[in-house]
Amino acid sequence: MRIRPHIEIDSNKGLLIGGLPAVKLAEKYGTPLYVYSEDAIRESMREYTSALTDIYPHHTIVYAGKAYLTMRMAEIVHEEGLWLDVSSGGELFLALKANFPPEHIVFHGNNKSAGEIAMAVSSGVGRIAIDNVTELERVQKEAASQGVVQKVFLRLTPGIDPHTHEYLSTGVIDSKFGIPMHSGQHLDAVRLTLASPNLKLMGIHCHIGSQIFDDSPFLLAADIMVDFAAEVRDKLGYVIPELDLGGGLGVRYKDAGPDDGNGIRKHLRNAAKRVAEACFRKGLPTPRLFFEPGRSIVASSAVTLYTVGTVKALPNGILIAAVDGGMSDNPRPALYGAEYEAVLARPSGGGELLSYRLVGKHCEEGDTLVRSACLPELSPGDVIGILVSGAYQYSMKSNYNHLPNPAVVHVAERQSFVVVERETLEDLVAKERPFSHPLGKAGPEAASGG
Repeated sequence: MRIRPHIEIDSNKGLLIGGLPAVKLAEKYGTPLYVYSEDAIRESMREYTSALTDIYPHHTIVYAGKAYLTMRMAEIVHEEGLWLDVSSGGELFLALKANFPPEHIVFHGNNKSAGEIAMAVSSGVGRIAIDNVTELERVQKEAASQGVVQKVFLRLTPGIDPHTHEYLSTGVIDSKFGIPMHSGQHLDAVRLTLASPNLKLMGIHCHIGSQIFDDSPFLLAADIMVDFAAEVRDKLGYVIPELDLGGGLGVRYKDAGPDDGNGIRKHLRNAAKRVAEACFRKGLPTPRLFFEPGRSIVASSAVTLYTVGTVKALPNGILIAAVDGGMSDNPRPALYGAEYEAVLARPSGGGELLSYRLVGKHCEEGDTLVRSACLPELSPGDVIGILVSGAYQYSMKSNYNHLPNPAVVHVAERQSFVVVERETLEDLVAKERPFSHPLGKAGPEAASGG
């Protein structure tokens, strides 16, 4: 039975990921374990890249690396013809190490450091998304010092509430991101950019939030951005050539059927049609459209595998199953109440389903992965798979309680391979520097601060 693209339940083999038994993967690589189906990732990417071919060919799909980024993932993004969105110097460094073409990188971030800006400019990134006027001045200064003209977007905040979790809403007027579209600040930013000799304004950008299932907020954002592009033309005489509408398309983590997709094609076509119509009304040429999906490309492509350590019944009758990971490898349930589905990796053979609270091993009562998981009777040693765990789990991992980070495995063409090795206990202390001398006898370096 297919439960997600390239993820299925077989009555004889149990949970299969890319055609390989999850139990065997857990035996080979250990748990906790992030397992990604490359075939599922590529299918989602191709749905994005093909959706507008016949109605709006002048467009670019930019994968939002913050959802999940490894060197292997950067290679896949390039192979499938997408651009890459990075949000920090670290993500940019990784992409460059993976030989991702810098001219196809969009560099985001609300507080880019001087070092990050220098790295972006010197590496030749395709676009820097300017978040504020201070940053605009910093990028101009750095580009001038390097003797180049840097292509930029201006990230604007359109003041739209997409009615998602407050931590996922980035387009509201009091968001920490972007230049607010009120009191003329956005027009002033355009004027400053056009007057900066080492900056080339390529486009305007907005991102209204994440986990959005209704197209209405996206369509409203398209109208607002096109209206502003018309204002720039009318007041400053500049026609903005590119429009980036960000990402944010929602993913169903629970209760999704095998063919219940996230509406990629419909979403893109609706947005592109709205932009074209708005441009026609305003007498503007249609811009090159950018979209920045992340979660909707990778979330459903992965399963996180855990091994059950203990099972117990509480006095109130609740059954607890504790696994060998938790909030360090997936902080989303503790951070903002994210909900997941869990499945048993081995063949279950039918029988009664019980409700378990799946908890992690961290020293926090809130370390719960799934509050109510309907599963066959569990025993220590059973392997559990958490579905739709490809987005933001790996990206947001930590070493809380000094747990080593899990390995990351990809499956492609029924073969599995490690793309990130499991951390060891030695890795956790590799950068520690014990201080064995009394402070009063630490020597002249301590006294001088050298």
